[in-house]
Amino acid sequence: MQVRITQAIVDALGTMRDVPDNLRARFDAMKPADSGFALALSDDDAMGLAELAQWHMRTDPATGKPTPESAPFGELVRRIDEAQLG
Repeated sequence: MQVRITQAIVDALGTMRDVPDNLRARFDAMKPADSGFALALSDDDAMGLAELAQWHMRTDPATGKPTPESAPFGELVRRIDEAQLG
């Protein structure tokens, strides 16, 4: 599947810790597309990346929403879900 991502998500991916080699290879293979990037993922890669992104998400206790620093991870999970369903 192809997941369209923004530069903000690409930047957030660069901050992730403990990224498995298979996902790191997918990040390295990203191609520019439209106004962002295309990230090619298998179903297993998509599931692993969504779980990893959720692990990196932090919420603001006052609002229950992702902090500005972790908002790109929430957007990534949303886009992965859309790509899997579409």
